[in-house]
Amino acid sequence: MGGAQSSEQGQYGFHVLKVKENSPAFHAGIEQFFDYIVNINGIPLNNGDSQTLLKTLQEYEGKPLPLGIYSSKEQSFREITLTPSRDWHSDDPNEKSLIGCSIRFCSFERAGENVWHVLDVSPNSPAEMAGIIPHSDYIIGSPHMTLRNEDDFYDLVEQYLGKPLRLYLYNSEWDSCRECIIVPNHEWGGNGSLGCDVGYGLLHRIPRRKNEREQSTERERSGSATYSNTIFNAPELPVSDEEEQVLEEAKQKSPPLSPTADQPSLSSPQPPPSTQSSSTAALGPTSASTSPQ
Repeated sequence: MGGAQSSEQGQYGFHVLKVKENSPAFHAGIEQFFDYIVNINGIPLNNGDSQTLLKTLQEYEGKPLPLGIYSSKEQSFREITLTPSRDWHSDDPNEKSLIGCSIRFCSFERAGENVWHVLDVSPNSPAEMAGIIPHSDYIIGSPHMTLRNEDDFYDLVEQYLGKPLRLYLYNSEWDSCRECIIVPNHEWGGNGSLGCDVGYGLLHRIPRRKNEREQSTERERSGSATYSNTIFNAPELPVSDEEEQVLEEAKQKSPPLSPTADQPSLSSPQPPPSTQSSSTAALGPTSASTSPQ
């Protein structure tokens, strides 16, 4: 599928909120939170026709079924094939799903933009108690409401002061998503209701992961520049008495390397101040910005 199909189908699809382990969706590589089902067997789903979706799944039970997927993380479309089945949950009579994922119809037009990068987490804060990890965690959504802009997240936190708030998180080191429960409050002993600083904007979006082809090319380039270990791991040779004496005399004759008026300092220049255009919001104690809480 190409990017041109996004305009033909519209910027809507069925957002995959959860993928159950060992399900057809799990084995087909559908990624929860980031993937949207945009067509089924070539039929566009941009109008939210859930009946067409369910009917087609039932018709293809036990048979390979092509699905069109949009990934908000990779900002691209792809095609997958899965086989709807009831065999994957034969030990659970309460499970009725043929593919094993929870979905919700919504727009994916700016899905990759509305993420909040966790920068710092204060000790003993609600964020730390919830297991939120600084630098590698990204807040990507909530089952309570669709987060369409920067202020939606801060408004959501205000609405759930003193109450359990469920958040969807993505961790860039593990390349995985999870759900956490946090209770925003101002009584934990620090600044902000969450106790963490978050960044929003272009510089704080989820970093794109390199595909297998890019990783292979990078390995080939690094391999061509690899030097023999014998150069850097050669054993040290013993120094003779005459060589030691010459080195000692050279040290005594060498002037100290202290900066003078005619000699510039050897210290590294300080980097210019940051000119980042994206915004950071303080939900904790360290940022100079005003906390939205």
